[in-house]
Amino acid sequence: MRVILCLFFYLLAVYPKNAIAFENVINRQGEPNYMHPTDDYGHSPYNPLFDAGAWHGHLLPINDNELGGFTGHALITEEYLHYIAKRFDKLSIFKNGVRVPLQGKVSTHPGVLVQTLSNKSENVEVTLTLRFVGPRTSMVKTEIKTLTPLTLHFEGQLLAAYDQENTISARFPTYQPKFESDDNTITIRFGKVRAKWDLLTSGTSAYVTQKTIATTTRISPVGFNSTANIASDTTFYTTYSHVLNTDEEQQIQQFNQQLFADPESYLIKSKLRWQSYLKVADNFPVDKQRLMTKSIETLIGNWRSAAGALSFDTVTPSVTARWFSGNLTWPWDSWKQAYAMSQFAPDIAKSNINAVFEYQITENDPIRSNDVGFIPDLIAYNKSAERGGDGGNWNERNTKPSLASWAVYKTYQHTKDKQWLTSLYPKLKAYRSWWLNNRDHNKNGIPEYGATLDAAHTHKVHGFKFKFNERTFYGLDLYNSLLKANIRLTSPAQTAASWESGRDHAANFGYINSVQLNKYIKQGGSISDWQVKFAENYNTQGLLTGYSLLQESVDQASYMVSDARYLAKIARILNQPNEAVTFEKSAAIISRYVNRCMFDTQSGFYYDISIEAKPLANGCAGYALTKRGKGPEGWSPLFNQIATDDMAKQVRAVMLNPQEFNTYIPLGTAALTNPAFGPNIYWRGRVWLDQLYFGVKGLTHYGYKEDARALINRFIEHADGLQQDGPIRENYHPLNGKQQGAPNFSWSAAHLYMLLSEF
Repeated sequence: MRVILCLFFYLLAVYPKNAIAFENVINRQGEPNYMHPTDDYGHSPYNPLFDAGAWHGHLLPINDNELGGFTGHALITEEYLHYIAKRFDKLSIFKNGVRVPLQGKVSTHPGVLVQTLSNKSENVEVTLTLRFVGPRTSMVKTEIKTLTPLTLHFEGQLLAAYDQENTISARFPTYQPKFESDDNTITIRFGKVRAKWDLLTSGTSAYVTQKTIATTTRISPVGFNSTANIASDTTFYTTYSHVLNTDEEQQIQQFNQQLFADPESYLIKSKLRWQSYLKVADNFPVDKQRLMTKSIETLIGNWRSAAGALSFDTVTPSVTARWFSGNLTWPWDSWKQAYAMSQFAPDIAKSNINAVFEYQITENDPIRSNDVGFIPDLIAYNKSAERGGDGGNWNERNTKPSLASWAVYKTYQHTKDKQWLTSLYPKLKAYRSWWLNNRDHNKNGIPEYGATLDAAHTHKVHGFKFKFNERTFYGLDLYNSLLKANIRLTSPAQTAASWESGRDHAANFGYINSVQLNKYIKQGGSISDWQVKFAENYNTQGLLTGYSLLQESVDQASYMVSDARYLAKIARILNQPNEAVTFEKSAAIISRYVNRCMFDTQSGFYYDISIEAKPLANGCAGYALTKRGKGPEGWSPLFNQIATDDMAKQVRAVMLNPQEFNTYIPLGTAALTNPAFGPNIYWRGRVWLDQLYFGVKGLTHYGYKEDARALINRFIEHADGLQQDGPIRENYHPLNGKQQGAPNFSWSAAHLYMLLSEF
């Protein structure tokens, strides 16, 4: 009786109240035939389970003939996701030399994959339970019940095709996976490949599987077969570890020795860890809990443990997305992810923020000594060639909007780690100072978006780089003279400036496609309405530090207000009252400027403004850029609590207007009236959850809670796959709700979590 009671209380501790509601929240089935399968957007069509910061993942089989093993073992090859096998370590059972067919079901719960199989006529039952037990290791517990002796067969075979057109060996001749077998351990070693846009391996990376049951193994160039014999009921454990180099392999060998000494304790730790994540959902209705669980699963799945150039754990945009995998880390994403994760995984939130600041530029930087305080747009496993690495994703062309203090303060609220807050405070101040020193061209305290001094933007001798008729030209004076002639130009710095906003190629940064532009011109518009101007920025020593758009962006100005307010809060916590007052004054000054200069009374909306050669009589830098249409930047003063009540009322009317933003999926990235609107254009139509969240949160700040709830409910009801088992997507089609962009997207998951928990 005592044992039963202990088991009962153990189960209460381990499983959440509504565990059944959490079954199959995300479809994790898949049987890849290619190393690099892709969907319509170039991303993985499957959603493997990743957990604990591991660099490999697992799928569940679709077909009955694949039962007995976990399919599509997925490896993150430094910066990209690839699959190594359709089946790997698949279990088959034989009795007296005859195969015993198994039937049953597969399922996924948060942090666990399960196969429950049986053959009733042969009195055989098999349960396979997979959990992650460390930052490089997953483990399967295999329980077999039998009345008679059985022979167990395990087999695995590597994929031969890279995609529909190429074999792996033809595409990457040096990859050459090789099998080794020793003492119930099978190791695949991968050759060195440095294809920076496709596949990256060190030459000493490996995939290692170990069993606690004695096996006899035969290996071949492309696979293996193992056998084991059991006489009665048997439980054994199998680990899978993806190690990225020799040092990690040695660490894993030591870890697995400890693991196999008490495997159940590691499984229990994994269960309890997931219980702690899901506890935040306990007080919500079951339908809400399911969506919150999907958000949590998505964010935890994108957690990567420290590796390569990053010495902190981090959270990436999407492990299954073509360009968002590995440990690729953006500040814009990280602020949002950390804000949400601080509520259920605060240590990961802290580490994610630490990772972003790891490469903040300091005075002794050999490349960017004039960019002190700058945070690179993207850091990754491999540094850029400029930094001595061979990666292609690392990016220092721009940074991202200043929401850092917002995320840090929120994370501190949940951790109460004052030492951590103290260490970050000077870094946050340096980041703000960089904006004011390097991106405020007219020195009025309102920084602009722009571009760093980078080979992508400028030539050491010839200066500013731009294109006309697909040809490259140099010189900012030439660029500006051609703009005056109403000639359409593009520049890499314009791209970087839009990236810096976090809203790539948005309409307010001059982006419109040729069809839309021609239509706009026929209706009386001009090319010049969509041309962006640039200015050079210099430091106090007269050295060029980069470029600013000659326009002040309402969203960045609004974020600078919140940044100052949160810095003031942090300053008071750290007993720096004088600094707090300075930040509070800055917030008040910028707030007044935004309302005076960036609100258009005729349309009742906020816009970016131009920077003219001389300030206007009212002290504003220039005029509202209304001709580029309305975008979500127009409700940023509501989110950052800058707008007056009357201004907020007018913005609300625009947001709720079905001819503007109140579409099937509401609050898209361009209004229907915007000349550059397109329902399938990245940041000129699609609905992103961060902008949706900023919008509805802004409405609640001004008392429009019912409006906010109505918009949220419409999104949840209409977003394709969201309430079913589809992954959370990067963005959604505003007119029909279809999924768009990357699957399993972190900041969408973070903002969905916020929408559910805060409303």
